[in-house]
Formats: sequence, structure tokens, C-alpha cells
Amino acid sequence: MSRFQAESLLLGCAADGAVLLTDPVQPGAAVDILATLPVERSAGATAAGLAAALPGLQLDTRVAAGQKCALTVTLDDGLCRSFVVTPPRGARGLRELRASAAARFAALYGESAEQWLVVADWHALAPFVASALPRALWQALQQLAQTRGWRLASVSPAFVRVGNRLCASIPADGCLLVGFAQTLTLLATRADQVAGLRSLRLAAAPDLAELETLLEQELLRLPAATERGRQSLLWAGAADWLPAAATLAGVASRVIPSRRVVTPAGGQSTAGQLASAGSCR
Repeated sequence: MSRFQAESLLLGCAADGAVLLTDPVQPGAAVDILATLPVERSAGATAAGLAAALPGLQLDTRVAAGQKCALTVTLDDGLCRSFVVTPPRGARGLRELRASAAARFAALYGESAEQWLVVADWHALAPFVASALPRALWQALQQLAQTRGWRLASVSPAFVRVGNRLCASIPADGCLLVGFAQTLTLLATRADQVAGLRSLRLAAAPDLAELETLLEQELLRLPAATERGRQSLLWAGAADWLPAAATLAGVASRVIPSRRVVTPAGGQSTAGQLASAGSCR
């Protein structure tokens, strides 16, 4: 029996489980599913349940023991808390920016950020996005990599992963909308700066009319915007409901779908789609 010789591995984590894939060497090549981990969900404890289950991830027997690999982890946006931070005027240094992010976190969620790992692309002169990952989940991922002898190369929420890849295509005025399964994250921009951010858990897969209504509501939440005729929408991700319409709510729209992964049972796994989003190929 042949063994996998992958140099990099992709782990996707959703509330209902995790999937580990090989990162294909050639663009468009098939991926190998090395492990799947179902997680039993309980109200208000999705990240905690995943963290507790990760040590039980059982690898395919074809994976060489002790094989050195880089592990890239992509998380469902619902497992994290992402928000916009406006730095105070005259902010200097990383310490002040971290303090601003912690204060913004407390204001939004009504609790201290001590139990969360807050990371960001820190900026002193413009609003920036910060993402908070539960420390218990972060530690579980570190432990998983350490136990297997892997290097934890990257851990990122889905919208950050996708947004970084599509950075040059994100509208200067409009929205980047990232959808996986029933999670939708909207990153609004104004004059090429971050203007707002929301992650929504959808009750069910929306149709086009429901997406248009949702978008209308979200646009009303944002600060005064440019004319809709000058805005645009970029949809990305692997959700089945990403719209193909050229306009939505009077705004020009286009979609860049992510690669889809089919599980051995023939279905599409949310965690598998998230894992695949971590590939740079």
C-alpha cells in the first residue's frame, strides 16, 4: 500500500466536524481525504466541542508516521469573532493597537478578550479587521500539530483566508461576501477602506430573493455610502446558494466559487470545503 508524501496538509474546521486533506501539488489535481472527525453540537459550545474532539482525529493508515508537514487550518467564521477596529488618533505602537482591539471586543461582546486570541493586520492610520479565536481551540490545534510532528503554518477564519487570496479583486466600494454552508460574512468597503463587518448564521440556504432582502438590510446598517451604481459585490466561497445574478439590490455582482470537495459518502462536507480553501494552488 502506497503512502502519502504530502508536504502540506489542509484542515477545515466547522461546528459539526473537521476534515483533513492533502494539499495537491498541481493546480486542479484531486485531493486525498486523510481524516474526518464528526463533532456532536451543543448549544453555545460549538468551538468548545470541536476543541475537545480534535485529539481524536484518526489519520488514514497511508500517512507515514512522523512525516514532517505544514498544517494550514481554515475555520468556519461562526467559530471566531471578527470585527472592525478604528485606531485612536495618534496611536503609536502595537501595544496601543492591541488595547484598542481588546476594548472594541469588550464593547461588542460584553466580555473580556482574555479567553480569546486576537490577531489582526494591525494599522495605526486606518480601520482594520481583527479576528478572535477561542484560546481553547487554538491550544487544541497547537497540540494536534505538536503530537503529529507537524508545523502549524497558519490558522485563519474562512473570510480572511478567502479575502487574502482575492485581495486585488475586493471592491473599493461595496462588499466582499464569503459563504460556506450556512455562514455568510460581509466585509463592507468605502473608498478602499474597511467600513463594516458582520458574520451571519443563516437558518437555511437562501434563495435569490432572500439574499437580496438580506443585502438590503445589511447595506442600511453601514455608514453613508457612495451611490449604488458605483458599488459592486464580490461573492466567494463554496456555498450552493452563492448568487450568479449580475446585479443584486441594484448593485453589480459577481461570484468566484471555491473548489468543492466530495466526501467518500458522496456528499459535500462544509469542513472539507473550508480545508480546500486553505490551498494556495
